[in-house]
Amino acid sequence: MSTRNTTLRALHDVGLAAWFGGSLFGLTGLNAAAEEAGDRRTADKLESIGWAKWSPVNSAAIAVHAVGGLGLLAENRKRAVAQKGHTGTATAKLALTGAAVAASVYTRLVGKKIEDAVVHADNGVSSRTTSHVPGATAGQGGATNAGELAREADKRAGQATSAAAQQLPMDVASAQRQLRVLQVAVPALTGALVVLSAQAGEQQRPGDQLRGIARRAGDAVTSLAA
Repeated sequence: MSTRNTTLRALHDVGLAAWFGGSLFGLTGLNAAAEEAGDRRTADKLESIGWAKWSPVNSAAIAVHAVGGLGLLAENRKRAVAQKGHTGTATAKLALTGAAVAASVYTRLVGKKIEDAVVHADNGVSSRTTSHVPGATAGQGGATNAGELAREADKRAGQATSAAAQQLPMDVASAQRQLRVLQVAVPALTGALVVLSAQAGEQQRPGDQLRGIARRAGDAVTSLAA
């Protein structure tokens, strides 16, 4: 009645775990540690650097989770039709995932606005790694060229994010207030996804599947009788 989807489930679960855990650590660990710096501007710099370094990992985690989640949806499409209750869970998961992705993207844009104000204005560093980006140098071997290409790609990604962040109609103070709310919203949404994923796993039990199929069949019979 059920088949193994170990790879897809691993992608789904590991990606979600990193997404939820990283956002929760950033809220409760990174931000709290930065507050120990003493003054507000230094704390903002430390927070911005930490979140910028986490951003590419977070993006990868979201992508991995999405691949696993979409794969599981495709694998379970027949069960969604046959088993009552499964469709509701899958729909709720999709809605929450969309909200969590939107919140994560907007969080990065708001954070980038603050990052540009408190870090890049002073140091001229790249967006994601906040490492110095040197000018073009003569070729020094494949590894050096590859490193320069990576830094250039990082710089261009940062410029694109900065351009989008500059379009946000808010000043830095407003961005900081919004960021505090968003940094709570992301772990709350992804935590809810963890709970729904547990529910979806329970719905794959053979007994639960049989009950759901029987309920669906009963509804169909009742509909025909009416």
